[in-house]
Amino acid sequence: MTETQPAKPRRSMAAFDLPAWGLAAATLAGFAGRWHWLLDLASHFRWYLLLTTLVWFAVTTRRRSRLATACLVIAVGANVWAILPYWLPATGTIATGDRLTIVSLNVLIHNSDKARGMAYLRQRDADVVVLLEVDDAWADAIADLEPLYPYRVVEPRRDPFGIAVLSKLPLNAPRVETLADGSPVVITGLPLGKAGCLLVAAHPLAPISADWSARRDAQLAAMGELAGDERRPVIVAGDLNTTPWGFGFRQLVAPRGLRDSARGRGVQSTWHARHWAPRIPIDHIVVSPEISVGSRTVGPDVGSDHLPIEATLVVP
Repeated sequence: MTETQPAKPRRSMAAFDLPAWGLAAATLAGFAGRWHWLLDLASHFRWYLLLTTLVWFAVTTRRRSRLATACLVIAVGANVWAILPYWLPATGTIATGDRLTIVSLNVLIHNSDKARGMAYLRQRDADVVVLLEVDDAWADAIADLEPLYPYRVVEPRRDPFGIAVLSKLPLNAPRVETLADGSPVVITGLPLGKAGCLLVAAHPLAPISADWSARRDAQLAAMGELAGDERRPVIVAGDLNTTPWGFGFRQLVAPRGLRDSARGRGVQSTWHARHWAPRIPIDHIVVSPEISVGSRTVGPDVGSDHLPIEATLVVP
């Protein structure tokens, strides 16, 4: 009997060690998103992985092995490293140039409370509005905003990938393209800054399967190449169906060095608007380095499953 007594403490310790190993594995899996779409899904929940790891670290004091402690330290360090840029103060000064206020909102194709969304857009009175999941009913609703936004591209669809750009500013050579076998993307020039700037509005496919994940990443990579080839300042806005830590997001920002407008302003989660958890940041406004970000916030609940994002930009 004496020889078998240590087994109980070992079994008890293993019960506390297994979650630590799992948290470390999930954290590291998020960095391997290029290899498999399921691994990439783990990257989207870094904020929750960090909080869970810190809680488990506190709960299991004196009850975990050294290996489990090392796993928890790795999980905390990796998640902090990924998230920290969003909490560090934004650097740089606001450039002089043309000021632009912009709103991006996934209106939700099945949202029957359209008056609520329309009231928000009128009240916000942004210079440019990007709307996602626009069907014929939403196209009819936003037609009432034409006096406020005389320049527009509206591409309604029966599926959740209809898109619209409404603008107080003239649109220069606007077009709708399908990049890399993805969903429609609106590409248009705006008369801002010395040489104008380029706006790319998009709603890539959701990562609900290997095929859709691959097509989303291909579209984000194609948008990144488009930005990299462009000499004008670039703004990319929309529901990108990825968080800033996903593989597809890195594909988007790398070629031009695009910057997430939320950096220095915290993790500004937008989906799911109806639940406090999980709520992750998949709606974005990213800009090329020469564009200054004056403000960037999450808007109120407007009846969609997404919260709107609002930004004030300065194009030099």
